[in-house]
Amino acid sequence: MNFFDANSIENAKKDFKTTSSGFRYGFIPNVFKEKVYQELMVTFPDVRQFKLVDKMSGGGHKRFYIAPYYEVSKNFGCWCHLRFFPAIWQEVLQESASPELISFLSKATGVECNSLATFGHTYGNEGCVQEPHIDGAVREDRGEYPSNLATLLYFNEKPDNIGGTCVYATDRKTVLFQAPSMRNGMIFFQQHPDAWHGFPMMPPAAERRLVSLAYSLEKSPIQLKNSLLHRLTCTPSYKKAIKKLIR
Repeated sequence: MNFFDANSIENAKKDFKTTSSGFRYGFIPNVFKEKVYQELMVTFPDVRQFKLVDKMSGGGHKRFYIAPYYEVSKNFGCWCHLRFFPAIWQEVLQESASPELISFLSKATGVECNSLATFGHTYGNEGCVQEPHIDGAVREDRGEYPSNLATLLYFNEKPDNIGGTCVYATDRKTVLFQAPSMRNGMIFFQQHPDAWHGFPMMPPAAERRLVSLAYSLEKSPIQLKNSLLHRLTCTPSYKKAIKKLIR
């Protein structure tokens, strides 16, 4: 792997936990190689362009900002709408979807998966919050490709845990675990009806930069579409090419 640090993932395995409900969770420090992390920090998308999400979902209120993202149920392998990413982010997206990384994460976490389900940048600042909730993957209205492994990768400059994701007990108050660092770390949890999670309201001057990654288990793995033919015939790419021609 060129970007994710396999040794860090392997070394963190000893601290992963299984709840009394039966789902797995854990934290991986230094999940990216340090030089890679520094470049990802510098090229993190401009959060001023992110869109505010402010609504009830999954049993709790959520308020934070999101960038354009990949979702398998909508894009099914197509990521043409994300080709505006800086080169290193495009490469990280592709490694995130690679059979090598997915297999490695699946074995390390003990959660079986074979396909990238979501990839998206999010941002939080003062007043942002995500109350304890469960994801759509385990709700009655779950889609056709529900994920079974959720991960959050943190891109803050400081290593404190302000805004770190919490995993809660079923009372939705007791914190079982909180991500200990918001710098170059990854929290994961197995999707489960009791996998309540969220983060407390952000205080003044605090920021929360991260990437949400989720993985699913499909009969046939769904891979990103990278062929030139797809890029030429994909609707977003086609429209962009036509606009250039008529200018």
